[in-house]
Amino acid sequence: MYSEVIFWPLISMLVFTGLTPFVVYLGERRGNKGVGGYWSAASFAVALYLLYQVYLQVASSPKGYLEYYIYAPPVGVMFYVDLISIFFSAVFIFLGFVSAIHSTRYMERDTGLGAYYALLQLMTLGMVYVTFTGDLFNLFVFWEVMAISSYVLVAFRKELWEPVEAGLKYLVMSGAGSATMLFAMSLIYGLTGSLNFVYVSEAFRSMQPTPLHYLAIAMLVVAFGIKAAAFPFWTWLPDAHPAAPSPISAMLSGVVIKTGVYGILRVIFLLFPLAMFHYGAMLFVMAALTMTIGNIGALLQRDIKRLLAFSSVAQIGYILVGLAAAGYGCLVDGLASAMFHVFNHAIMKGLAFLAAGALIYRLETRSLDDLAGVGRKMPISTVSLTIALFALGGVPPLNGFMSKWYLFMSAIDGGLWLLAVIGVINSAFSVAYYLWVFQRLFLAPPSKLVEEHAREAPAPILIALLMLVIIVFAVGVYPQPIISFARTAVQTFLVNFQITYLA
Repeated sequence: MYSEVIFWPLISMLVFTGLTPFVVYLGERRGNKGVGGYWSAASFAVALYLLYQVYLQVASSPKGYLEYYIYAPPVGVMFYVDLISIFFSAVFIFLGFVSAIHSTRYMERDTGLGAYYALLQLMTLGMVYVTFTGDLFNLFVFWEVMAISSYVLVAFRKELWEPVEAGLKYLVMSGAGSATMLFAMSLIYGLTGSLNFVYVSEAFRSMQPTPLHYLAIAMLVVAFGIKAAAFPFWTWLPDAHPAAPSPISAMLSGVVIKTGVYGILRVIFLLFPLAMFHYGAMLFVMAALTMTIGNIGALLQRDIKRLLAFSSVAQIGYILVGLAAAGYGCLVDGLASAMFHVFNHAIMKGLAFLAAGALIYRLETRSLDDLAGVGRKMPISTVSLTIALFALGGVPPLNGFMSKWYLFMSAIDGGLWLLAVIGVINSAFSVAYYLWVFQRLFLAPPSKLVEEHAREAPAPILIALLMLVIIVFAVGVYPQPIISFARTAVQTFLVNFQITYLA
């Protein structure tokens, strides 16, 4: 089997990343500060093409996955790629592509762009290969590549105190999560003698559950929960995401926090069989509280990016609804609906932050009071933001409605009527504060700042927005290809690893 294809995106992105500072330097010498964005977009486009080649190999494999060992298991490092890996990686790379296009103009007033674009690519590379690993050691290595890059990007505008403070808070919280993951890995290795997903899963199946097993579960949930900003680990996100440049905010909320979701979906459900370890109740509580806290926090904000950051906390809660449903036996529909909302939220929240970034680019403010009436002066950017907000609220025929429908139906199928009701109430609650934002942007009298300085964003920023707007409507009207792919990916995963649920 042609398993070496697994490394093609890695090699491509490493080459592009290594050349990025040189390309940016040459571009700036010629007066073109946007060249780094176009170079990064080219890097992501090539990576998407190579990922498609990996997908073709996975799809043609009789086993439904590719694997590559560096030294023999159970001790050796393993790369493992299946349809779930392809799904998450495609979302990560695509949003990186759109964010790079947006950055060509948004970041033109900044310095140090060689480092910015190199770190953007490196962070995305780390996320992709988190999904390509077949063992906990490899996962930890690429997790740190992603994490360290994201710390620096949050604090990129180091001349300002807010990004530095937010980056430090993010570093402390995420570092605590990484340390907890390392402790969990040590415990798992002590129990099984391996860090390989397959070997650990098989070893745990042959054991009786002990307190040490549940301690390992708890540690991994803490590690992944911090990255996902799930309750009670969400406190870093409302500071980190607004302080970062808007394209990085889009990446952090759109995809970086989804690596935590991936960790729960892949690692927890794989290593700790539901037939032996019943953790659905834990996911139920996390989902309900994460949704509610995120929406209450968003309601209190008058800073557009902090509002969107709290909204991201709530959206992670909706994704956890699907994982909780899977924890109660609705495995295929629960996990597939969670993956569907991962995709949709990446598009919706990416659009929201990039559209908010378009307003900030022109007006240099995040205050909704100062942005009053901006819809009359910047209609494309503001309508794009409004579409994103209504999609996040679950308004049909936008994509957010479809994935929330599948999430809540999976909860009902799993017997979690109460969680479905909590989800619907939270979704309706979110529409209320999104309508308030709409009122400020379109119906309120224009502020003095808007009257004097507002004009439509540059073409590269608008192109990035329109790409995402098209997907929001397309998936809302015709969701079948995405949900079908997610369902097939989950079914293959469950069959390959013999994951079942026994009540």
